[in-house]
Amino acid sequence: MKKATARQKKKTNKSLIKNLLKAKKATSPAIVALLLVLITVVAGFFFYNVVAGSIGSMQKDVKEQMEILFLRTVSINSTCITSFIGNTGMWAVQIVDAFVNEQIANLMQSVEIGKDAVQPVYIIGTYSKGLTYTIKLVSNFGSALTFDVAYT
Repeated sequence: MKKATARQKKKTNKSLIKNLLKAKKATSPAIVALLLVLITVVAGFFFYNVVAGSIGSMQKDVKEQMEILFLRTVSINSTCITSFIGNTGMWAVQIVDAFVNEQIANLMQSVEIGKDAVQPVYIIGTYSKGLTYTIKLVSNFGSALTFDVAYT
């Protein structure tokens, strides 16, 4: 009886080892799949941060470019506001829209202001003495330059 018991234990140990080896093989692909998913998520997170940072810096550059526009001089008469707008930025900027006291105004023409240049912008309308007008010039980048002019 002792031999049978030893044989049974030996068979039981062998089957136990086989079961462990089979179980180990089954978990190995699962671990690999889990690691691949984890690596993909971490890489996606870093990629998103890099892209989002780049987009943020590009938007900041465009806003800074538009803030470089400045008003050199302005004059007004009963039919026209003439403003000389300068650009110290790196790219040419177009003035495409104008507003006077938040109302759409007529530009005589679309104006492109080159790098390190000053160009006149003519706003056609009817203006009355004794009033102050708030002018808003909008560029092709969507930014605006706002200033006041008093007709005395």
